[in-house]
Amino acid sequence: MLNRIWSQRLLLLFLLPGAAALIAFNYIPMAGILIAFQDYKPQNGFFGSSFIGFQHFRAFLEDPAFRSALQNTLGIGFLSLLFAFPAPILLALMIDSVRSKSFKRITQTITYMPHFLSWVIIAGLVYRMLAEDGVVNALIGSFGLAPISFMRTPELYWLIFIVVSILKEVGWGSIIYLAAISSIDPELYNAASIDGAGPWKKLVYITLPGIAPAIALMFVLNLGTIVNVGFDAAFNLMNPLVMSTADVVDTYVYRTGILLGRFSYSTAVGLCQSVISFILFFFGLKIAKKYFNYSII
Repeated sequence: MLNRIWSQRLLLLFLLPGAAALIAFNYIPMAGILIAFQDYKPQNGFFGSSFIGFQHFRAFLEDPAFRSALQNTLGIGFLSLLFAFPAPILLALMIDSVRSKSFKRITQTITYMPHFLSWVIIAGLVYRMLAEDGVVNALIGSFGLAPISFMRTPELYWLIFIVVSILKEVGWGSIIYLAAISSIDPELYNAASIDGAGPWKKLVYITLPGIAPAIALMFVLNLGTIVNVGFDAAFNLMNPLVMSTADVVDTYVYRTGILLGRFSYSTAVGLCQSVISFILFFFGLKIAKKYFNYSII
């Protein structure tokens, strides 16, 4: 192993900046987990604050606001896994089936662009389009129907969140699947054509098995984020009228930790959230190995 490391010393040297950044910004801050078990006071520091054990954990588990935020997080997370996860796969398959290279490039560019817009811009557009005098309600009114208060109706928030998230990230998410499709040997398709296989059979027996490792990898990563639906999206799309269905764990942590200054309490919530994500990640590995016959470790 030492000989192999020495022979690849120049390549490993290029990894040092990334490894240093990972240690500095991901591993060293993990020492802050300590305050989840303390009555932390900034003026006293880590070592001057008193330990109180699991009091914060018991407190947030008994908090109705946390239970509501957790319920919303799990609901949005599972719906995202059900609808947002397969969306990039379907888009990649559709783009790959396009024969016109110019049309394919235009489609890819259009679908990629929303990814580079901030959630502040996206949320502003959504609020304007779904306003009572917006484009969507104007279209509804053309059919003689009454306008709908989309952004003021809690029951519609999850639907809006999922649809907007898909539209923003579906193009960017399809890149990895398009790369996986491009790596499939074209001779397999030629051989299938000679044997009389049609487009559907090529899709089922060549394309999907060819991108199965990529699907397994992305499934594992997406399953691990069920309890982390994204602060930016939730914070920018929510408003006081839809708080009952819009408040998620990330916004709950922000509100209790930053706005209310309950640093220890919010750290305990964040730690619990990370532990659940860790468990779901390894659960996803088991599923990927069983159903995709593929493991990333």
